[in-house]
Amino acid sequence: MAAWFNYESGNIGMGRHLDHYSSRIYFGVFILGGLALLPFALWHLNEGNLLTAAPIAALVLVFWGVDAWSVLSRQRIGHGAILFVTLFCNFVGLFALVRLREMGIYWIYPMMLAVAFLVPCRWSTPINIANVIFTIVFAATWMPEALHYRLIATLLLTMTFTVLFSYNIERQQQILKDQAIHDPLTGAFNRRHFDQKLDQAYRLWKRAGQRSAMIMIDIDFFKAINDTHGHAVGDQVLTALSQYIISQLRPSDYFFRLGGEEFALVLPNTSAQQAALLAERLRRHFDQGSLDGILPAFTISCGVAGFPECEPPSRWVEKSDEALYAAKKGGRNLVVITPASENLPGETS
Repeated sequence: MAAWFNYESGNIGMGRHLDHYSSRIYFGVFILGGLALLPFALWHLNEGNLLTAAPIAALVLVFWGVDAWSVLSRQRIGHGAILFVTLFCNFVGLFALVRLREMGIYWIYPMMLAVAFLVPCRWSTPINIANVIFTIVFAATWMPEALHYRLIATLLLTMTFTVLFSYNIERQQQILKDQAIHDPLTGAFNRRHFDQKLDQAYRLWKRAGQRSAMIMIDIDFFKAINDTHGHAVGDQVLTALSQYIISQLRPSDYFFRLGGEEFALVLPNTSAQQAALLAERLRRHFDQGSLDGILPAFTISCGVAGFPECEPPSRWVEKSDEALYAAKKGGRNLVVITPASENLPGETS
C-alpha cells in the first residue's frame, strides 16, 4: 500500500481536452450552412446537373441530420460527428471544384474558413494544406498562368490567416477556461470545479464502480499568521502549501482551494485508508517546520472520507468536513478519518 503513494511530481491532472466551440454554435452553423447550400443544390438539379446537385444535397442532409440527431437524442454534438461533417464538407467542396472549375474555385475559400472554424488547429491545418496543394495542382492544368499565380498567392494568404485564426481562438479559449476553474492566487482548482468533480466521481461510481476519497485540509491558526506577519506573507504560505501538495499528486488527482485557508483533495481510485496515508505524509512534512526557511512554520489538520461510503456527494463533503472539525477539536495537527473510530493513531501536535 505504501508504494501506491509514490506520487509522480508535476502538476495535477486537469483534463485539458479542449472544446473548440460549444455544441450550440455547431448546431447553428449546421442550420445556416444547410440553408446556404440548399438553393445551389436545387439550382443544379433544375439545370439537370444531377451529379453536382447530389453531393451538395447530401451535405445539406448531413448538416441537418446531425442537428436532428442532437435534438432527438438530447446529446451534444460530439467531436467525432464534427470531424465527419468537416471531412464530408471538404470532399464536397473539392468535388465541386473538379466539376465546375472556374465556378468551383470560389468555394475553396469559404471551405477553408469552415474547416478552420469547425475543427481544432491540429486537424484544420493539415486538411487545409492538402486543400491548397490539390487546388493549386488541379488549377494548373486549365487556369491561365497569370491567374494561377494570383490563386497561389490568395490561397497561401488565406491558409496563413486561417491557421492564425484557429490557433488564436484555441489559445484564448484555453486561457478563459483556466481562469474559470482555477484559483488565481494558488493555482489550485476553485470551488466551481470542485462541484463538477464531485458529480464526475458520482457518475464514475455509477458507471464503473470506481471509488474515490476526499481529504479536507485546513491550515492551523492561519489567522495568527496573517495578524503577525501580514496578509502578503499569508498569501505566500497559501501558495507554498499549494505548490508542495500539487507536487505530491498523481496526474489523475485534483487539488482545490475552497476558500480562505481551506483546501480539498479528490482522489480517484482511492480508499479512505489510502487517502489517510497521503494526508498523514503531508501533515508530517508541514509539521517539520518552515517550507523554505523564510516563511513562518505552520501545521495542517485533515479530514478524510471515502465515496461511495458517504453517499450522495453532498454527504461525502459533509463527512469530510465533520472529520476535519474533529481534527480541529482534537487539538489540530491531526488526520481524522470518517468514522472517528478509524483515526490514525498518534497524530498529535
